[in-house]
Amino acid sequence: MRSQSNTTLWGTFFFALLGLVWCGYLSFPTANPAPCVSSGCILFRDFRIAGVSLWWVGGAYFFLLAILSIRGNRYAARTLAMLGLFVDVLLLIIMLFTVPCFDCLVAGAIIGLCYYTTLRPAQDSWFVGREVTPSVLLPVWFGLFLGNSVLAVNEQIPLHALGNTRTSEIRVFFSPSCKACREAVSALGNTAALYPVMENERDFDAILRFSALLKADIPAHEAMLRSMNENEPVPLLALHEWGILRLQLLRNRAHLLRQGFRAVPLIQINGWPGEQPSSQRPAIPLAHEIPVSASPPVPHEEQGLAVPELPRLDFLADPDALEQCAGDRQRNRDGSCN
Repeated sequence: MRSQSNTTLWGTFFFALLGLVWCGYLSFPTANPAPCVSSGCILFRDFRIAGVSLWWVGGAYFFLLAILSIRGNRYAARTLAMLGLFVDVLLLIIMLFTVPCFDCLVAGAIIGLCYYTTLRPAQDSWFVGREVTPSVLLPVWFGLFLGNSVLAVNEQIPLHALGNTRTSEIRVFFSPSCKACREAVSALGNTAALYPVMENERDFDAILRFSALLKADIPAHEAMLRSMNENEPVPLLALHEWGILRLQLLRNRAHLLRQGFRAVPLIQINGWPGEQPSSQRPAIPLAHEIPVSASPPVPHEEQGLAVPELPRLDFLADPDALEQCAGDRQRNRDGSCN
């Protein structure tokens, strides 16, 4: 008859198999669609240890843990699970200072469950009699895991955008009370996604007016001017809508500060506006593929290459328009920027 110490650890065995399947799935990214919903997967999915994929190492770890669990070797399985949890703590610290990885968090949760199922109630419980014997590793891991999970969820919450929200090629962070911001919105508002930022309390009403005017198909430049008119009616919001909008505007400002920017307007361009997908671009021969006797290169227009036209930013040539509404700026008596 097998002793209690050699009893098969069915819980650990089940979670080890689950981890093996998860790591095996992620080991072949070209054959399987990426389940990741956070940007950290791009950073960590191809991470290698001594040239070996992290997911292959994880698969070998879960396979060995499953063998020890089915054989009932509790001490060895618990030691291996503790080692995996310690390594995951280090990875969670790295992600906390970089970016969370959803795939890694799933694998980490499985490691945590594997470790938990190997604990012997008589020796590793939080309370033994009246004496408290906490296990340090598990609470530390759980705190780091919870922090990374919150960051991963926060990354999926979209910022509050106005205007042309279908495109992310051009993004403008602006404050209505900032002169340069109003110029930027007037120039780019019809082609960009606009992210309002509150610089003062007057901005809140202006943002409400601006959003309502855009929904009424008013051009961005006209809506921007009318939003600063205090005689323009302010849309009424329910209490919960008012609170949600306040939080969304706070998220926009927090996003701006996290990127290291304290001044607005902030104009971000992703790629090249109007650029064709790579599969639709005309093929251009490389320099070493052109024969020496080839004729001079033909201008882009004759080759059928359409160079996208960016919106004009003439206001940037005006030194007065370059004033940034942040930091040690001068304000008018009404609180607006000069």
